[in-house]
Amino acid sequence: MMVLHSLWIVITLQEKSWIENKKQLAEIDRNNSSSNDEMPNEIIQGTALTADLCPPSLAVRSLFSVNFWIFYWNLEYQRIKLSRNLPAYLTSQGAKVPNTAQIIPVLTKKFYLFDNDKINMEIINLRSLIKDKHFIKLSEYYNELNYPIDFMIIYIEEAHASDRWKFDRPKYSFIKNHKNIQDRLNAVKILIEITNITKENHLSIYSDTMDNHTNHLFRAWPERLYVLHNDQILYQGQPGPSGYSIPTLDYFLKRNVNKQ
Repeated sequence: MMVLHSLWIVITLQEKSWIENKKQLAEIDRNNSSSNDEMPNEIIQGTALTADLCPPSLAVRSLFSVNFWIFYWNLEYQRIKLSRNLPAYLTSQGAKVPNTAQIIPVLTKKFYLFDNDKINMEIINLRSLIKDKHFIKLSEYYNELNYPIDFMIIYIEEAHASDRWKFDRPKYSFIKNHKNIQDRLNAVKILIEITNITKENHLSIYSDTMDNHTNHLFRAWPERLYVLHNDQILYQGQPGPSGYSIPTLDYFLKRNVNKQ
């Protein structure tokens, strides 16, 4: 215990320089990508993006938390179970979008689930949505690529619910684990409100169903980036947070999407 405490003190003292180093490495990686026309490294970019949120001291503090170990072993059990029931290759790059992936529309260009007092919830098929070409022409990407792109957020189960293992800072973990679909939809509403997303932003927001099937299919927890075209998966990002890389997605879109 004393060793861990000493390790935590040392890491905390070095943390600021560690964070700056990760950000500098990401900048170098982006510059190299630009000059060599190579895709930015997802792990380097993702680690830099989450360096402030997930610093090394958090990992050490977590070792002292019973909730963390419960959270960790539950997660490992779920991964083993998924590997048997829903193999990862079902949503690998180049695969077709599974017919069983279902989502609930919350905010689209013409629809907002909470516009009326009575919620009219509809479950739709993700693959059908893509094949029907429900695209949005979005700002600079559409102008640069000359191709309609629909940026979509699918809200899944909480990564760090307030009643499970969570980050220390309240602003990152203030929503409890969803017990029913109303809880999840309310969480989506909070996301929309605190980020000021409206229909005019041309950003579609959907919710996963309570069986978490779409999340499990795409191995999306806690966050993951995909590019879908017609009924095919063109790009599969690394799992977040350490593999969540906007620069890598940007590179892929600008060099590939307008060629489809």
